[in-house]
Amino acid sequence: MKKLNKEIEEKAKALNQWILDQEVVKEFQKYETLIHNNPDLLNTEEELKDIQKQIVNAKHQGIDCQKLIESYENKRKLFDENPIVYNYLLLKQEVNDLVTQIQDDINEQLQKKVD
Repeated sequence: MKKLNKEIEEKAKALNQWILDQEVVKEFQKYETLIHNNPDLLNTEEELKDIQKQIVNAKHQGIDCQKLIESYENKRKLFDENPIVYNYLLLKQEVNDLVTQIQDDINEQLQKKVD
């Protein structure tokens, strides 16, 4: 059993390294770093989270929050249109698609072994 676990661990490490070596993942990590090193973007992200909390609390208390929602939508639109954020979000989706495809391929191969 230990050999099987070691073999699986080695394959998982190899797959992890393959994923990290993909250009889309490297590009995603670059943009992720750009966001994390940009105080303006980080502050805007925190402001958006804060407005979201205010909206949830207002709705919970039955308070009209239409102005908060409009404020959030305007700020979110500006945030998402920032070139760094825009590229980050596109690359994030591409990385998610890649990981989903890998997961589907693994599940398909496991199913073949079970059948």
